[in-house]
Amino acid sequence: MHPSIRSAVLTLAAVVAAACATSPSAPSAAASKVSEGDPAVLNRECKLLGTVNGRSLFGGPDEARVQNAMNNAREKAAEMGGTHVIFIASDTSGMLNTGHAAARVYRCDKAV
Repeated sequence: MHPSIRSAVLTLAAVVAAACATSPSAPSAAASKVSEGDPAVLNRECKLLGTVNGRSLFGGPDEARVQNAMNNAREKAAEMGGTHVIFIASDTSGMLNTGHAAARVYRCDKAV
């Protein structure tokens, strides 16, 4: 095997192995500040910013892929200026069993 092809194959194998970790990845500091909230309180006290969809391509067991997708949704919520989310759906599906999570994003100016 040509050395450059061998190197590419080994690099790809390392990337795939790293992506198949069995535990969820940790959210960023900004995403960690995005909390789940009570729909009755958030709908009354906070401003709805929109909806985000999080995805996770790899991550081991179903629960890890779903948690990674939820973390991805929190990352997107933080980028929008959100302080709270309400998850409206989360699952694994598709040919690769990717993780998906959909959430409504809210910004609450006072403590809720």
